[in-house]
Amino acid sequence: MTKPIVQTYRFATEEQWKKCLIAGADRQLLHNNKVVQPLAPYDPNATFFPSAGAYAPAITTSGEILWLDQAGNVCRLSPGDDIPETCSAPFTMPAGSRLVATGDLWTIGAARHSMQRYDSGTFTRLLTAELPSDTSVLDIARGLRGTVFTLLEHTSPSGSSHWEVQQIDSAGHRVNSIGLTGFSTATKLVYLPQSNRFILLTGEIHPRLCWFAAEGGAPVFAKLVGAIRPCFATTVLAADSRDRIFLAGSDGAFTGVVVLNADGEIIDSVPVDHGDLPITGIAARSETLALTGKRGLLRFGTATAVPGSAGDVGCTLVTPMLFSPDREGARGWLRMEVVGKFPQGSTLEIAIAASEDDEEELLDSFNSIAADQSLSVSRRIQTLLAIPDVWRAKTVFHGSAEQADHSEIPLSAPLFDIRQHYLWGYVSLSAAPDASLPSISEIRVIYPERGLMQELPAIFRRDASPNFLRSLVGVLEANTQQLDSRIAKMGGLLRPDTAPDSWLNFIARWLGIPWDDALGLEQKRCLLKHAADLARNRGTRSGLETLLRCLVPGSATRFRVTDATADFGFAVVGSSKCLGSALPAILGGATRWNSALDMHAVLGYTRLPCDGQIEDAAARFAGSIRIEIAGTAQERQLWEPWLRRLILEMVPVTAKVQLLWVPSSRLSSQDLDGTLSLEPEPWPHLGTDAITGLARLPEGRIRLSSCGPEINTRLS
Repeated sequence: MTKPIVQTYRFATEEQWKKCLIAGADRQLLHNNKVVQPLAPYDPNATFFPSAGAYAPAITTSGEILWLDQAGNVCRLSPGDDIPETCSAPFTMPAGSRLVATGDLWTIGAARHSMQRYDSGTFTRLLTAELPSDTSVLDIARGLRGTVFTLLEHTSPSGSSHWEVQQIDSAGHRVNSIGLTGFSTATKLVYLPQSNRFILLTGEIHPRLCWFAAEGGAPVFAKLVGAIRPCFATTVLAADSRDRIFLAGSDGAFTGVVVLNADGEIIDSVPVDHGDLPITGIAARSETLALTGKRGLLRFGTATAVPGSAGDVGCTLVTPMLFSPDREGARGWLRMEVVGKFPQGSTLEIAIAASEDDEEELLDSFNSIAADQSLSVSRRIQTLLAIPDVWRAKTVFHGSAEQADHSEIPLSAPLFDIRQHYLWGYVSLSAAPDASLPSISEIRVIYPERGLMQELPAIFRRDASPNFLRSLVGVLEANTQQLDSRIAKMGGLLRPDTAPDSWLNFIARWLGIPWDDALGLEQKRCLLKHAADLARNRGTRSGLETLLRCLVPGSATRFRVTDATADFGFAVVGSSKCLGSALPAILGGATRWNSALDMHAVLGYTRLPCDGQIEDAAARFAGSIRIEIAGTAQERQLWEPWLRRLILEMVPVTAKVQLLWVPSSRLSSQDLDGTLSLEPEPWPHLGTDAITGLARLPEGRIRLSSCGPEINTRLS
């Protein structure tokens, strides 16, 4: 009987994560690193930059923080600087207005009937976009691709008002108009780029935050500010590119900034000293939060560990509906694996909901709630979790100190007792104060129920068997998955491009190729990739050149191998019956000790031949190999201890090797064959790689001619 094929639902890429409902996660990390991680809280310890009052902060694309002060100046704080620069603000820049940084700076014009764009470097006004006289600009927000959104209030002659959002490009042209309804008065506007939604703060008796779709209309959903934090009186609203929402205000016991996620759930609190009140502006980008207040600007950065003021930090996830069909007599589910980093102080919770085909009402309820765009993602997850008699007991894992190395590990929840066809998975990730943030890189849901239990004798696989045995096997199955994963990855330990550094020396000695532990990492991997060629061509010119290409890296060839007997041969004198040799060629002759006992005999060099000795004039030329290498002085110092030994391992035993270090110009020819390069004269210096005749040291002192230095103006 053929074994059933084990299938897996996998969530690891951005497109796969988008199929899930995810609340409270850092969307930028999800996009860049494909991992699910809670939004990092801010460090409550801020850096203070005093100024004569401060308002209208903005953070440019280059990371500069700009703000205005009460003395009519613009303050600029560049990344890495501790002292801000100050210059006079343009007289056309209204005081107290919000600054929005795109490629340039946008602000609301005088009388709130226009928009103005300034150069962010020189603060020169570039344009003014006039608006209809019956409109008033209430607020502006940063848009996409250099555009800005303006919140406009239109007042009719009868006194009634309606509101719209206009999108304006960098040239001051109106790109789009979006009508908003469902409120009586408005004060602030922000735009969430990842969710593609607007958030509006109303000016009603009980202020609300209203979420609008990109098409406008009525609010998708709304929240009372007092429901987010009781008695909280907010004065400033802002947002960043990670869809975090910032509310500044006070509720009596707390004064500072409340940070919300895209669904309006509190994820962080940043306390502010009473001496900095009132908070006049907020700007956030990447990992920087800037607040302006009475005394100046406060700059906050993200915390490496969860601060106590933030409380527990976490995110939640619900998978889409998964289906396990009957397959070759096997059905059901095996286990759910969550792969990630879980440091000490973190908690992972896994819960499962299951349903069968005949439970159509439950299936429709799950799918309709998950697709309800009128609810925030976190609200949809809470509604799904509130469905009674569906979710099973949670499997809880706690991070340990063993995760201090921040390596990824898999954690599993058994599913073998679930026989239904449909399944939903819920995952919660949280970190307590003083803990590092956990993350999830992959989720795998494996089906059907095919595991170690199927390898037991049939008597133990009967339905009447005790559940204890199946649970015990499930524990063994889950605990051995790390071993299974390690076995599955063992092939990567033998691949030159994936093997760890510590394995390279072992693999090389196992293969028996020329090797030395002092080789560089790039040289080692290159030698292993060409191990087959080195073994097959050992003792040949091809094998020697392959070795040198691995040892002497670079796009251009920096070595030359010359075997005179093979490349040139011996000179042959031509005659009328045969052609002579073409030059260059080897000119051979008798050895220097082959001489007669006469007046030309030299003591110490003259030797009488022995009986039977054959005097071969070509013997001293045969098997002689010259290798020229163009390397720097540093390379020569590093390579000389082992280079000659490795070369000798690739040539025949009878060969004689001459190793020469030469300048790169020695290897170039005058032909356009890739070796000729146009280079400036070498910089003069004293060293082992200084080139005689090309590098010239300057004279000891500067001398001026009558016409002065090398300029066109004569000295008077």
